[in-house]
Amino acid sequence: MWKKITFNNYFLAALILNALSLLAPVILRGFLPPVVPLFYGRPVGEGQLVSTLGLLIAPAASFLITAVNLLLNLWTKDDFLKKVLAVTALIISIVTAITVIKIMLLVGFF
Repeated sequence: MWKKITFNNYFLAALILNALSLLAPVILRGFLPPVVPLFYGRPVGEGQLVSTLGLLIAPAASFLITAVNLLLNLWTKDDFLKKVLAVTALIISIVTAITVIKIMLLVGFF
């Protein structure tokens, strides 16, 4: 089935980035405070804070988007749309990984 996926290297890179983004907060949990800022769109205060494991929300959403794009890639016949889906999954995974890393570096005790 993996051979049927067009631009499978993009999806593979996106899945690896999502896995690393999911593992990083779990592995480095001891270096992070009990609450971290995640929801910057909310007013300043407690509304922005989540527990340390709340950092898994963004990579989980990114993984879900990558999975949906992967299924759509299998379903569609248009090559341009397949490439757009693959590149979009990779870009979303990169932005999510950058977000999680920057939050961890901002509040972590390294």
